[in-house]
Amino acid sequence: MNFPSTEKTFYFDYTSQFGNRYEGNFTVKCLLNIGEKHRMELEKTRLLGNYPNPTDDLTGIAVILSNLHSKIVDGPNWWNQSNGGFNLKEEDALAELYSKVIDSEIEWRRELLAKVPKPAEETVPPVSTT
Repeated sequence: MNFPSTEKTFYFDYTSQFGNRYEGNFTVKCLLNIGEKHRMELEKTRLLGNYPNPTDDLTGIAVILSNLHSKIVDGPNWWNQSNGGFNLKEEDALAELYSKVIDSEIEWRRELLAKVPKPAEETVPPVSTT
C-alpha cells in the first residue's frame, strides 16, 4: 500500500503548572518505518540505563522522550532550545506534548483508514427449504 504523507502538523498551546506557556507548531511522523522504530526502542533502552527494575517515573520519562525524539520532525524554538525536552523542568508540559503527538497519530490513522476501500460484501443466495 502506498501511504500518503505520514507527517501531520498541529498547534500546541499549553500553560504549565508553574505558569510557563509553551506554544507553537509541531510536525510529527505518524507512522515510523522499521528502522525508525528500532532506533526509538534503542533510545528508550539507553534512557532506561542498566536498571533491572526501573521505577515507573524512569520508564515513563524514557517512553516519552524516545517517542518525541523519534516522531517530532520540526518544532518551535523553545523545543529546539530545550534539547528536545531534556532541559525542560516541567514534566507536565512534556507529558501534554506527548499526548498531543499520540492524538495526532491516532487522527492520522483514522483519516487513512477512512480512505481505504471497503471490500465488497458477498451476497449469499437464500437457501431453499423445499
